[in-house]
Amino acid sequence: MVFRVSPLLIAALLPLAAQAANDWNKPCFGSCSWDITTGKGSGTVQLTGTQSGVSDLTTAAGWTILDCDSKKADQDIRLVCHDTTKGCDHVTNDGAAGTVVRLPKSCGSVPFALVTRHWVHQDQSIPANKRALLTRRDGSKPKVMGTTLSTAFAKGDHNSKGNVTMHLIGSSLPGAAGSFTQKPPTAGHSKRGLGSWITKSLEDLDSVSKTLNGSAPLNFDKNVPLFDKSISCPQKGKIPGFTGEAKVSLDAKVTGTVHYGVAASGTLVPPKVEEFGLFVGLDMDLLGTLALDTTLTGSISTGTIPLFTTGIPGLDFPGLFSIGPTFTINAEGTATLDTDVTTNVDIDYQIKGAELFFPPQGKSSGSFSPGDSNIQLSVSPGVTSHGQVAAHLIPTLSFGINALAGAAKATINLDVDGEAAVDLSLSADAKKATNVKGTAAAASTSSFGGCVDITSGLTVTASADADFLSIFDKSTSVNLFQKSFDLFKKCFGSSAARRTYTGRAEREALLAKRAGLSCPASSFTKAASITKTKVSSKK
Repeated sequence: MVFRVSPLLIAALLPLAAQAANDWNKPCFGSCSWDITTGKGSGTVQLTGTQSGVSDLTTAAGWTILDCDSKKADQDIRLVCHDTTKGCDHVTNDGAAGTVVRLPKSCGSVPFALVTRHWVHQDQSIPANKRALLTRRDGSKPKVMGTTLSTAFAKGDHNSKGNVTMHLIGSSLPGAAGSFTQKPPTAGHSKRGLGSWITKSLEDLDSVSKTLNGSAPLNFDKNVPLFDKSISCPQKGKIPGFTGEAKVSLDAKVTGTVHYGVAASGTLVPPKVEEFGLFVGLDMDLLGTLALDTTLTGSISTGTIPLFTTGIPGLDFPGLFSIGPTFTINAEGTATLDTDVTTNVDIDYQIKGAELFFPPQGKSSGSFSPGDSNIQLSVSPGVTSHGQVAAHLIPTLSFGINALAGAAKATINLDVDGEAAVDLSLSADAKKATNVKGTAAAASTSSFGGCVDITSGLTVTASADADFLSIFDKSTSVNLFQKSFDLFKKCFGSSAARRTYTGRAEREALLAKRAGLSCPASSFTKAASITKTKVSSKK
């Protein structure tokens, strides 16, 4: 069950979420934090280790950095201790090499680095603009030190300095995760304790996110051709040959918003992610119409066709953990027919307040409901048609994960597969073709009859495309939501054939058995007048 908190608790959490965990005015010895402050998201990472394993090279710890490239991660820097009372010598506890240090914003492209060497620098010069501030009262100058910084955390000396643990929480919503609302587990924690912290952190993000704005918009509106194939059909007796054609197109529209949160725990030294969780909040409307027009018999399968891809703002804890989402829309159409038929099939779904967790952290929730799915049919007089038509509109959210400088990589895919399917058993009088509108009229028309069964389904699936340490692997796939809806089922008119097809598995089996397109068994010319009917799921 998804964890819920009261409005009073949410109000209490918001000030904490807006409060920075990292205080640049205080030295961090043994435990350091760093906050995302880009304005496009929010997050906090906390490193904890022994007193000799985690230290500080900022002004709060008494250090002034003289030379540093703000765009590099691995580099040599020059620095001086401007205030010995603040604990400059802390970095040399048990030797400086192997110590993880916090860096000021102006130094390096990462918030933390591993010291691999610390020495008295040969260049003892101090820039003129800092000389007055750093000269002591007796006129002496502080000693200029050199430090080699590295992001190769695997080279850290955890045997002598101990492990450096890492806990991080982040959200795509600014202000949602400015500090830890759940206290990270202490040293010596069990894996079960880590899992509980991940779960509660994501549940808190879920609760707090309901009071914040800033979800990324999802928008797509386009008519896309999926399939177009022509075959030259030979002459049959006195009936001249003609060119048969099958066309499939999709008029798709997807609108919505998405936000997400992430929590991870492990060790920076040695690099290892032990627990991970992803939360996704989703609102989405799926609208689509699959148009099929064919004078051929057999089966059509467009395969999965990518229609659209765009990036979504990501989260980056430089050198430690990054997540980069993308939004993709795929489509697929399938049909098995034995005569010329023109049909339009609608997909219409609305997803409200979806709360999805991966790996599953309890039950995902939300409102998943179908709209009215209409069908329009046109069939030539004098033929009997048995067939199936199915349309898929598949928006996908992909979350690319890169942890600990590439030590662990994976992509988590969240697929929302909306399907509409029509099973047909139709016949039209060869002597008379009548225009029919509405189901009531169709039921009383003797020249046109048959059975129509319209079903739809929505499946939300989460999966990973690569191994992510021991947390999940590429075989991990879970159904977060799956449901089928029987929208319309009716037999009408004077049709002797009353066949209906019951499910997706039967349709796919028939498609496999009747793969490919061919000319009809007996050629025909397309009739000028046709019979039409339209049915809707509206009651």
